[in-house]
Amino acid sequence: MTNSIIVLVAAALMTAAAAAWTLRAYRSAGGGHAWLALASCGVVALTALTTYLTVGRPELPDAPIAARLEALRHRDPTTYTPEETLAVLDRAAKDHPADPRPHVFAGQILLSQNRADEAARQFDAALRRDPRSTEAMMGLGRAMVGAANGRVTPEALAQFRQVAALTGDPAPWIYQAMAAMQENNTADARRLWGEAYARMAPDDPRREMARRMSAEQTMQ
Repeated sequence: MTNSIIVLVAAALMTAAAAAWTLRAYRSAGGGHAWLALASCGVVALTALTTYLTVGRPELPDAPIAARLEALRHRDPTTYTPEETLAVLDRAAKDHPADPRPHVFAGQILLSQNRADEAARQFDAALRRDPRSTEAMMGLGRAMVGAANGRVTPEALAQFRQVAALTGDPAPWIYQAMAAMQENNTADARRLWGEAYARMAPDDPRREMARRMSAEQTMQ
């Protein structure tokens, strides 16, 4: 059991790192809705978590859990589908009801599949277990943006503000700037883009985008 938790922690770190770098690349390319940048992270989570996964194949719905487990354990882990991974994470959540991480991983995979409403439920479940999980807060905010077709709703904005108060991550500031732009609040948008820029590492590919967006707000 302890080894399984250790593997899950390692997978969490891998997924978080992938999310950060993917979002950077996506933003630098001029992408639209930031939550879509998590799509590739589902692949990372899928691979990283396979050593932890101990639940059976969803395509055997009538088989007992033991039989499903045995079928999956004889499979090449790299062949697991997202649905199989979600089934495994569901089992992990049941085995560890106080652990928010299976819900965070499930939410990330669901976001990668554009299943924003389902992702939001998973992130909400994670927050019920750990109200200070910044990963879950960011995930819930992104899921809310996805469900609103790219609009940063007041509820999503509240999540991003909480993350901004707890971490040095520029991502929540980017979302706050987007919300200000949606409200045509140029002064706040300029300030928030500046806050995002100030938190970006020198090699962050989003720096030019943040600088340009801040300058554009100044000219309006």
